[in-house]
Amino acid sequence: MWKCKKCGCNIFYQIFTGIFSIEKADKNQEIVECRDNILKYSKFYCEECKKSGWTLDEVAKWEEDMNE
Repeated sequence: MWKCKKCGCNIFYQIFTGIFSIEKADKNQEIVECRDNILKYSKFYCEECKKSGWTLDEVAKWEEDMNE
């Protein structure tokens, strides 16, 4: 599991600019088919402390999950 080098959080996000096209959805509004065209990525960010980097390993370190 990836964990933030600064605070230990395991949730990260990345903002992007692009187009998300829904090509088909069912009657419950669940997306069945879609397409995306990502034009530009931002840095990776830790959800808790906002530590950032251009690659995940700049922000976090891999730790084996002892429960698996």
